[in-house]
Amino acid sequence: MSIKILKTETLTWVNIDQVDEQAVAYLKESYTFHPLDLEDVRGESHTPKIDTYKNYLFMILQFPQWRGETHSVVAHELDIFIGENYIITIQNTKSRDLKNFFYRCMKNRNIKRDWMSSTSGYLLYKLLEALFKSTQPILNSIGKELSQLEQNIFDGDEDEQNVKELALHRRNVLNFRRIIDPQRYLVASLSHIRKPFLSEETSLYFDDINDYLSKLWTIVDTYKDTINGLHVTTESLLSQKTNKVIRTLTVISVGLLPFTLLASVYGMNISNLPYAQHPLWVWGMFLILALVVTASIVVMKIKKWL
Repeated sequence: MSIKILKTETLTWVNIDQVDEQAVAYLKESYTFHPLDLEDVRGESHTPKIDTYKNYLFMILQFPQWRGETHSVVAHELDIFIGENYIITIQNTKSRDLKNFFYRCMKNRNIKRDWMSSTSGYLLYKLLEALFKSTQPILNSIGKELSQLEQNIFDGDEDEQNVKELALHRRNVLNFRRIIDPQRYLVASLSHIRKPFLSEETSLYFDDINDYLSKLWTIVDTYKDTINGLHVTTESLLSQKTNKVIRTLTVISVGLLPFTLLASVYGMNISNLPYAQHPLWVWGMFLILALVVTASIVVMKIKKWL
C-alpha cells in the first residue's frame, strides 16, 4: 500500500510513497485541499515553492540524491501538506532516506516521542533536518574524489580519464548547487510564517536548518572554485604538452628542409650542376648540412629553447 499513517494523540503523519489514483482519492476525501495543489501532486517535477492558505501550507521541496548507476546528483522531490494537527509527505519517486525516517519513527518509541510530541511544525523541522543532513555524505564523497583527482593532475597525469572525471564532478557540483539554492530561500520563508503550528519558537529551528544549508552552500561553492581551478590547470598542462609536440615537429621539419632542398636540386635533370660528376662532394655537402643542423639543435638545447 502506498499510504502509511502514523498517529499520536495530537498529531498524524501520513506518508505517501507513490502518487496514484488511490493516493489522490484519499487526499480528496480526507482533506479540503485546493485543486491546484492536488494537480501539483500529480505532476512529476516542479519548482520548489510554498503556498500559504488559511488552515494549511503546501510545499514543494527538492533534496539532492545520489544516483549510483549514473554517478550523478539528481533532485528528489517531496510534496508536503502541513496543518495544525497533521503532516502529509508525498513522494513522486521513492526515497530510501524518507522511508527509513518514517519507519524509525514508527518502531522507535523514543524517536516517536521526540518527533511527534509537539506541533506539526516541529515534526516538519525534524523531518527537514534529517533529510538535509542526509545529503552530507554526497558532498563528502565528492570532496574525497576531488582531492584524489587534484593529486593526479598535479602529479602530471593529464590523461583523458581525468578530464572526464573533472567534467563529471563539475556537473554534480552544479546540480547540487541548483537544488540547494531554492531550498535556502524556502526554509528562510518558513521562519517568517506565523500559523498555530508555526510559532515564533519554531522559527528558531528553521533558522538552524537555514544555517546548515548555508554551510552546505559554502562547501559546494568551494568545490566549484576548486573544479574551475583544476579545469584551468588541466587545460594549461594539455596546452603545454601540445606546444611541446608542435615545437618538436617544427624542429624536425626545419631540420630536414636543407636536405630536401639539396636533394631536389641534384634530383633535377639539369646538366653542368656543380660537383654533379663527383658523388663524394655531394655526400660531403649532405654531411656538412647534417653537422650544421645537429649543432643548431645542440645550441638550442643548451639555451633551453627546446
